[in-house]
Amino acid sequence: MAEPRSLPGDGCVVTIRLASTSDELLQCYALRAAVFMGEQQCPYCEEFDGNDYSASHLILHVDGEPAASMRVRWFAGFAKLERAIILKRYRSMGLFVPFVQWAKDFAARKGYPRAYLHGQRRLWEIFERQGFRRVDDRPFHFSDHEYGAFAADLDIATDAPSVLTDPMVLNRPEDRLDRPGILEQSMKRGASNPHAEWVERRTS
Repeated sequence: MAEPRSLPGDGCVVTIRLASTSDELLQCYALRAAVFMGEQQCPYCEEFDGNDYSASHLILHVDGEPAASMRVRWFAGFAKLERAIILKRYRSMGLFVPFVQWAKDFAARKGYPRAYLHGQRRLWEIFERQGFRRVDDRPFHFSDHEYGAFAADLDIATDAPSVLTDPMVLNRPEDRLDRPGILEQSMKRGASNPHAEWVERRTS
């Protein structure tokens, strides 16, 4: 899911993956601060709103440089795509649509039937071309911008995880469920380290 790919005509290598290290998370936060706080004058407390630690973060690199990020929060029945940004110098490369599509595919592979987002008015036509439809006609405002609520139906992967999925598959990194994970390498050792007999501690 994070395989490098080249964009037509520019020769750049673009990778998209789940941010899974502290460094990758810091890259996401730095990108968001540069765009939302720096360009759009969003106050810090509105941009970093207390939801970062309950969300997944996606990071896009161009030739190894952090160029775009997105936050995904998981609700019952839908994935909410939010805080999507592209650093200014990369905006002419056509990254936005494939980045959103990657996020939709990621949610579908996890078994979510719907993607939902709050789109700024200037982006409504782009979202509609990508299969999103307005949830209703009510616009709303926050952080000085007008938004609309959009949703798109997703084609759930036939092998989406469930409680019947192989337990070791569910131990794999979330964006690489199709590849053996590090814990599977430990299977050949077997149960070689059983717990010592429980000793109850008593204080006098």
